[in-house]
Amino acid sequence: MARGLSFVGNFKRVGMFGIKAGYFQAVSAYALWGIFPLYWKSLREVNSVEVICHRIVWSLLTLVLFVTLLKQWPSIREVIKDSRRVALCGLAAILISINWLVFIWAVNNGYVIDSSLGYFINPLLTVLLAVALFRERISPLQWSAIALAFAGVGIMTIDGGRFPWVAFLLSTSFASYAAVKKKTTLPAISGLGMETAILAPLALVLIGYFEQSQGTASSRSSLHWILLVLGGPITTLPLVLFASAAKSVPLVAMGMLQYVGPTLQFLIARFFFDEQMSTGKWIGFVFVWAALLLFTWGTILLEKRKANGAAIR
Repeated sequence: MARGLSFVGNFKRVGMFGIKAGYFQAVSAYALWGIFPLYWKSLREVNSVEVICHRIVWSLLTLVLFVTLLKQWPSIREVIKDSRRVALCGLAAILISINWLVFIWAVNNGYVIDSSLGYFINPLLTVLLAVALFRERISPLQWSAIALAFAGVGIMTIDGGRFPWVAFLLSTSFASYAAVKKKTTLPAISGLGMETAILAPLALVLIGYFEQSQGTASSRSSLHWILLVLGGPITTLPLVLFASAAKSVPLVAMGMLQYVGPTLQFLIARFFFDEQMSTGKWIGFVFVWAALLLFTWGTILLEKRKANGAAIR
């Protein structure tokens, strides 16, 4: 009996440790995504398209290593046999490449605040796609939050005299990417490995073009080469942390922690890059932040009702 109690106690301690480690991994992943602007800003002298090409190639090499270590090759072989899932991986590859390109362009052209707005709005658009494509239901409170966020975007559009297309492209491309990924049912690591493999041939051709037309390889500094090569591991590390955290951290908590990334991006843009905020833009952001608080509260209430309903049954 004592041995049984000891086993249960050890299991609980391991479980608690796993949850704590999961939270650390989740925060680390979102924090790394949040400070990405500092990294990519250091490559501002390199053409954004060329940066993306290198990011794809070096990410693929890094992901091959992780797929091997995690023994995920069987899931990739299974997908390759299904033409529909391969096509979905191709679509996901296009969407993530658009997201990466717009983000790096935004960082190197003074639109990091707009990029942070895109990632603040992204969860709301993801939910809208879930409602439209997967017939998921959301509460009236969550609908109110989405309406409030769109009102904030409208205020910023009127104030700036232009639509925040950077935020729009980042949020829609990533929300669509998430929807497509759900259909492919591949693990996060092997999924991105498939996507970068699909993109790699074009990326290599473009790298060759830049070298032939501009002599970029020979003229680039050692520091730039190091940063380009490390772009692969830098891209993969937060994804690995995220995938590991998702196994132990509750979905609601992951949803709340995801705002760490865009918050850090916003702070970096405002206080490190000195990007300016008009009064109208501040008001618009307040609307979006209020919408996120409302949406998160609505999600918590919805999860509580589901839990209570399951307990009753």
